[in-house]
Amino acid sequence: MKVLVTGGAGLVGSESCKLFASEGWDVISVDNYTRAKLFGKEAETKDNIQLVQKEFSIEHHEMDIRDDKIIDLVKQVDAVVHTAAQPSHPKSIEIPMEDFQINAYGTLNLLEAVRKYNKEIPFVFCSTNKVYGEAPNYFSYKKAGKRFEPLDPMLQDGFDEHLRIDQMMHTPFGVSKVAADLYCQEYAHLYGLKSAVFRMGCITGGAAKATEMHNWEPFFVKKAISGEELTIFGHGGYQVRDVIHAADLAKLFLAYVKKPRPGEAYNIGGSRKNSLSLLESIDLIELVTGKKMKYKLGPEREADHIWWISNINKAKHHYPGWDIRIGLEEVFKDIYEALSRK
Repeated sequence: MKVLVTGGAGLVGSESCKLFASEGWDVISVDNYTRAKLFGKEAETKDNIQLVQKEFSIEHHEMDIRDDKIIDLVKQVDAVVHTAAQPSHPKSIEIPMEDFQINAYGTLNLLEAVRKYNKEIPFVFCSTNKVYGEAPNYFSYKKAGKRFEPLDPMLQDGFDEHLRIDQMMHTPFGVSKVAADLYCQEYAHLYGLKSAVFRMGCITGGAAKATEMHNWEPFFVKKAISGEELTIFGHGGYQVRDVIHAADLAKLFLAYVKKPRPGEAYNIGGSRKNSLSLLESIDLIELVTGKKMKYKLGPEREADHIWWISNINKAKHHYPGWDIRIGLEEVFKDIYEALSRK
């Protein structure tokens, strides 16, 4: 069995390469290293795939998902795990055309390649909770300790897949991901592809790069290590995020590939179990690193969520053998150890 992983040098891509290879799959990885071009040298991901290749035999190509050359690879494989993306909603405001070309057109290019040349294979798409735009902010919240919590008891387990996606701000990133998300669903319903979307919350781990516009967890840890002052944007730091390690996410992708459910959409993140506010994250990072953090408050970012916890019950119901294994402290220890080696 052979799998194509797009964005194979990235956080989720490299973890997917590692997992599939460890399960005996032949792995083809593609990446054009756009992240370093968008976010600077500190975002360079080449070392991720190089580390995986030291442990496993990975066929890696420097390639753009918008290039027709991808067709030759799609023809060879038994599954596609599509993680390649422009991943930052603040950055998308600066580069809306490139954001669309990568996220929307790049995904459509892959779907067309699968439809025309290898229609029976499972197709995993990394979508995002940003497809919901500002919808989470239309609910009411109260302060509870160092975090916000919703007043609506129906949100105890977080937001499920029925949250609306229209008539609000998304940023271009959210819009391009909505387009790609719906194309993946449409290709399942209309053309019969085994495609599904995974609307991800905060994905992180030791392979994540510490950049301010993306991967906030390692960026916070980097500030703790350096002693530099951190800026928390908006909401007084009470905003809540759920965090999942990319290795746990990759296991869900593998479960889907083994038993695909075409056309489905899944909200995926750390759930209530792995949720914390940014203020709470500072406490945890100080515990993990043994360093006191300095921070200040900055302005709110466009379409930034006040509170987001992914309701993962649908994914757990469809794939009962899967669950989150890596807890918050272990996640941040992994990030700290990775950054300390640099």
